[in-house]
Amino acid sequence: MHKPEALEALRAKVGEELAVLERITADARDEATNPESRPENKYDTRALEASYLAAGQGERLLEVRQLLAWLSVEPPPCRTGQPGALVEAAIDDTVRWLFLGPRGGPTVTVRGHELSLISIASPLGRALQGLAEGDDAEVERPRGSVSIEVLSLQ
Repeated sequence: MHKPEALEALRAKVGEELAVLERITADARDEATNPESRPENKYDTRALEASYLAAGQGERLLEVRQLLAWLSVEPPPCRTGQPGALVEAAIDDTVRWLFLGPRGGPTVTVRGHELSLISIASPLGRALQGLAEGDDAEVERPRGSVSIEVLSLQ
């Protein structure tokens, strides 16, 4: 797998998510500002709930827009695990492709391989930071520890 095609697949998937989220956010905003959502009595909380939903959807929309903007900048080649690194890793003897980013995101298929966008703040992302090809590490998870070996980095 090559980094440019991995980035393109991630951009396309995040772009699809953004389009859906924009429609959902617009619907939530319309519901919150619709005159029919006005409370009928002091116990009617529909408008308040709709405004909370619209605010939450707006925050999520901002996060996805920021992620897409981050993915739009071509990262330099990486020799260690860092944001922008495309990592091929053996995790408990299963080969996985991972793209390290500022936050987690979708999993896409590129050339028959699954590629996951993972956050550098996640346990796996933290374990991969600073590792080079051939390095290994252990990651503690709720279901036990897993061993990781970095097979390749781009």
